[in-house]
Amino acid sequence: MTSTFRRHLFTIAGFALLLVAATADPAAAQALPDAPDRLSIFLDCDGCDRTFLRQEMEYVDWVRDREVADVHIIVTDQDTGSGGEALTFDLIGLGAFEGNDHSTVYTTSANATEAEERDGFLRTLEALLVPYLLQTSMSERVRVEVDAAEGGVAEQAGPQDDPWDHWTFEIYADGSADFESQRRSYDTRYGVYVNRVTENWKIQLRPFFNYEQDRFERTDRTITSIQRRNGFTSYVVRSISPHWSIGAFGDVFTSTFDNVDMRYRFMPAVEWSLFPYREANRRQLTVAYRVGGAQLAYQDTTIYDEIDEFLFEHKLNAAYEVVQPWGEVDVGMIASQYLHDLERYALEFEGGVEVRITQGLSLEIGGNVAFIHNQLNLPKGDADLEEVLLRRRLLETNYEAGLSFGFRYRFGSIFNNVVNPRLSGLGSQDRF
Repeated sequence: MTSTFRRHLFTIAGFALLLVAATADPAAAQALPDAPDRLSIFLDCDGCDRTFLRQEMEYVDWVRDREVADVHIIVTDQDTGSGGEALTFDLIGLGAFEGNDHSTVYTTSANATEAEERDGFLRTLEALLVPYLLQTSMSERVRVEVDAAEGGVAEQAGPQDDPWDHWTFEIYADGSADFESQRRSYDTRYGVYVNRVTENWKIQLRPFFNYEQDRFERTDRTITSIQRRNGFTSYVVRSISPHWSIGAFGDVFTSTFDNVDMRYRFMPAVEWSLFPYREANRRQLTVAYRVGGAQLAYQDTTIYDEIDEFLFEHKLNAAYEVVQPWGEVDVGMIASQYLHDLERYALEFEGGVEVRITQGLSLEIGGNVAFIHNQLNLPKGDADLEEVLLRRRLLETNYEAGLSFGFRYRFGSIFNNVVNPRLSGLGSQDRF
């Protein structure tokens, strides 16, 4: 934490405490008669790490509707002159806190890592909530940092009345269309996410539908390419200890590109985490194992002369991720194998590293490599040039690989508090 950030944080905390002392009655530490025991927060923010905030601020309730909130927090951002961001926090008091509104600006450095930006966001938000906390029954527990519950056990008290019982529903639909004199392209996607997440359970049900069409008009003929990818995925995960979880995954899937007319699959799973799951927002090393079976019906006969078959399969996933002030590391491995023929397997490694080497200089490296020996769904016969160019058919391969790398170096003025949004939305109009 830099000295500039410390000064900024202490200024916010001091402002919040002085504001309460100046606006409240002489018994400022006493709770308002109709104030809640715990604050309910509605966060209106795009791109915020909500999981991290919930894990670090367990002394408040996070709600999805401002109508049931005590404080509505609106966070907006603008780019600063030297490449950082200016985050404006507007806190609007609701219910018992009607008229108790506050606002401030927190600026991030262009050279700050994700961990530094996230910690700064958290500290700013905690300081701004002090005036509200001091008017609840939690006022005696308020310090520069709110103390954790006794014994280090996090408070998990939630809203007293949740008619949805932690279920959430998200419906999405989007599409695009591109037109040229000799080309037409359409793309639509829609589906539903149904989720329930508690400390002990994690459940998701998701139907999805994808449709793509490309049409090319030539003087001699018209070429039309259509791809469909539809399905239903689901999982149920049960927490059994700070380091162990069990669950089951099931899906129904169809894809013209993958030569799958219909697939039904079910796979029980178990996962072990080296670090307690509570630390997952900062570091995690997990190993997961799944085993199960799938019934497949193919659109065309495969290269192994199969039109339908039942396959037993197992999968192993290992992942390591760490977010620190110096940067971020994210690496993983995925291995799968068919049990009826152990030579039919796939092994993939992927990862990314972002390191801040020195002030203003950061390095980013990412890549993946996969060894593929399990393409049992390849259709029989050679693919013609049209199918290859339009990506209408899965092609045989025994490997895939990709690499990305880059660096950033920024120097000059370190002062980035000025925001100037003039003419910032024009962009380039050059087709070349």
